[in-house]
Amino acid sequence: MAGTVPFKLITPTEVVFEGDAELVIAVGTEGEEGILPHHAPFLTALRPGVLRANKSGGNRLELATGEGFMQALPDRVTVLVDRALRFEDVNPAEARNELSAALERQKSAADPAAFAREQAIIDFANAKLRLTHH
Repeated sequence: MAGTVPFKLITPTEVVFEGDAELVIAVGTEGEEGILPHHAPFLTALRPGVLRANKSGGNRLELATGEGFMQALPDRVTVLVDRALRFEDVNPAEARNELSAALERQKSAADPAAFAREQAIIDFANAKLRLTHH
């Protein structure tokens, strides 16, 4: 089914993207979820990963995103995440340092909640590295 769907990506501090997309792919808690125009109503929690969207006109949007939610309705897609970084906003050396530090902290995590917090940091650092191809 061809066409586009209005797509909005929002963080607590800004509307990162608002426009039309032919396809939106985000990393849900159960794996990647792809949304096309006229999708059935759908809501999923998102974990850190690389969000990709084919914008109208053939351009592609790729962002490293943190935790959040994605809602798809037949007439729009909305993504709410705690963080979203563009390629130019990522410092690969800093991301590698964040990854290394979080892996060390996770080894000594005292409880499941601490382990999960470190895993989210690990996943976001990995998303930044994938975004920059490092």
